[in-house]
Amino acid sequence: MRVGFIGLGGIGKPMAINVAKAGFELTVHDLRDQPLEELRQHGARVAASAREVAAASDIVLASLPSNEASSDVALGPDGVLAGAKAGDIYVELSTISPEVVHLIAARATQKEITVLDAPVSGSVAQRREGTLSVMVGGDPAALNRAMPVLQAFGEKVFHVGESGAGVTVKLVNNLLAGIGMVATMEALVLGAKAGLSVEVMQDVISASSGGSPMFRSMVERITTLSPDPPPGQTADMGLHTIAKDMKLAVELAQQVAAPLLLGTSATQPFVAGLARGWADKELWAIMEIFEEMGDVRVRPAEL
Repeated sequence: MRVGFIGLGGIGKPMAINVAKAGFELTVHDLRDQPLEELRQHGARVAASAREVAAASDIVLASLPSNEASSDVALGPDGVLAGAKAGDIYVELSTISPEVVHLIAARATQKEITVLDAPVSGSVAQRREGTLSVMVGGDPAALNRAMPVLQAFGEKVFHVGESGAGVTVKLVNNLLAGIGMVATMEALVLGAKAGLSVEVMQDVISASSGGSPMFRSMVERITTLSPDPPPGQTADMGLHTIAKDMKLAVELAQQVAAPLLLGTSATQPFVAGLARGWADKELWAIMEIFEEMGDVRVRPAEL
């Protein structure tokens, strides 16, 4: 099976590398030279456009940062649908709105191309190891055809429903994650302001009813890691990414008339971080905002 991959960022590049390592004939495209050269070293062919990728592939995957990028890559004059042929599969790995997925799928159907929305979840280590969770919406038969490619980077592949269901469950997941992050930061500030040490809160809450994987993960990051990614590297858990996903979840709630009291409130600290110019920082940079509001220091002085 000939595979195409578009978008070689912090999430897309390790997935594409795993596809190449799995032995698929791979064609790739990105706007930057460095990741293209890295994929070339793994045996991939480099294409000049998304259209060229699609023309050389039976299944095309795209990992992109926004609704706008996904629309352009899929539907633009040099996009995937311009180069794909009847019977091809287009897999949208990006976390975007269901509305955009439906638009792309409708246009693809006119050319007898099948679209799967299949966002992923997992850590940087899981991206490299090929053990991500993949949430797929769309035609089951197309998923069966695409499964060998998805399993190159996904340890757990879930079929969650019809077209758009994949990105919907991803938004619900990331909404819960964002709420948990904000709740952890607020709780740490409250405890510190009342005289508790972070170490005591970490030990006790981790073993008690308030503990969760998100609590443990966030406390570890807040207390040991800088919010500034290492020079030349992108953020592991970028503030711009979680802010984008939270805002998409809020927009979805408005479209379907679902109450979102906590989610709407939890989005605001991330938006405030963007307003401070922290888009490229790790998402726990917003801990500084909570510390300022509480007039207390939670993070170690060196951070």
